[in-house]
Amino acid sequence: MTSDNNDKKKLLNNFFSLFMVEGLNYIFPLITFPYIIQTIGIEKFGLLSFAAAFMAYPALLVIYGLDLSGAREVASSKNSTRKLSIILSSIMLTRMILMFLSLLLTLTVVFSFDHFTKDWLVYLVTFGSIIGTMSFPVWFFQGMEKMKFITYLTLGSRLLYTIAIFVFVQSEEDFLFVPLLNFLSMFIVGIISLVVIYREFGVSLQFPRTKYIFLQFYKGWYLFISHFSINLFTGLNMIILGMVSSNLIVGYYALAEKVVTIIISLFSPVNQALYPHVVQLVKKSKEVSIVFVEKIFKYMFLASTLILLFFVLFSKIIFWFVFGENSLNSLPVFYILSVLIIIRPLAGWVYNVVLISFKQEKYFVKMFLTAAVVNIIVISILLPWFGAKENVIAFSLVVSEIIALSLGLYLYRSKVLRFKGSL
Repeated sequence: MTSDNNDKKKLLNNFFSLFMVEGLNYIFPLITFPYIIQTIGIEKFGLLSFAAAFMAYPALLVIYGLDLSGAREVASSKNSTRKLSIILSSIMLTRMILMFLSLLLTLTVVFSFDHFTKDWLVYLVTFGSIIGTMSFPVWFFQGMEKMKFITYLTLGSRLLYTIAIFVFVQSEEDFLFVPLLNFLSMFIVGIISLVVIYREFGVSLQFPRTKYIFLQFYKGWYLFISHFSINLFTGLNMIILGMVSSNLIVGYYALAEKVVTIIISLFSPVNQALYPHVVQLVKKSKEVSIVFVEKIFKYMFLASTLILLFFVLFSKIIFWFVFGENSLNSLPVFYILSVLIIIRPLAGWVYNVVLISFKQEKYFVKMFLTAAVVNIIVISILLPWFGAKENVIAFSLVVSEIIALSLGLYLYRSKVLRFKGSL
């Protein structure tokens, strides 16, 4: 009984810490995001959003699924400092190798096409966010179930970024400071996090043997391919829109998508806090873990539905008050994308927690590629016929994500529930 109480206490502490993190991720953008929109304008915001969507692909190469596989490894080896040092070192070095490879590929694309070359500095500075993400091993703290450190470090990063935005971004000409300051704040906190890991857990960076590097490439492969497939119907849509329309149209679309993303981020603490717990539950009892994950799924569906209704009802007031009158042009896209407020939290729970905990990620590739093909087909059919291209892009994204979630639930039913029949 004492052990169960300790587990529940640890789970609640981790959830509270991660809820605080997402609260910070929610509050600080509410402070900086409207200021950025009104200072640099929707058109420049559209350019930065297009660059960020383009950088999502080299970022995927650097992340390589190692955030999830790494957290799982750490959760399984938390009592061995030696193993933890090997895991941390091998993942960090693997990501560094992938970072240089992705930088080379990025520069090749940017200087090969005029559409990118004219804004080459924007893409180069935006690439910095990849370096920042790589340097902050959130997955390590997640696997150790010590989320309070993520709270403190995220607070430092967001606070530093927020203050810097108001100091350095004063006009439209300062738009490059937005991605630059994001990179610097993340990179500084990333370095601090490595010091914290050494002092608190005795885990240090070392030069790992080559076999451990190859092992990380192997463990992250299915997750990398699945995440790449997901991006074929998320980031790709923004890139297509940027290719067939202006930065201003991209800005309207990106504004709506950003608002939806901020709302959805409220659910991230659930996935991050419960993932190590579900991994441990699966080891102890598959039947108990299935009951648990289905209960969370129902709660998440109810909560996301209520949140969706609130934001749809008050969206016009919120957009006008927070972003200004011009932002009302983003409302049609927002109404379409708002369906994702329900779909993405459920999908994140199914993909990134349940199926991975049951080690079913090898099926992700077919699942996400199917959704990606649907996305491209819908865009190809509808885009030539509709003037509001941003609405077509949004509709196609929603359809493909519904398909992906449906396939994920089918995979859960067909592969996971076989352990205990049918519930």
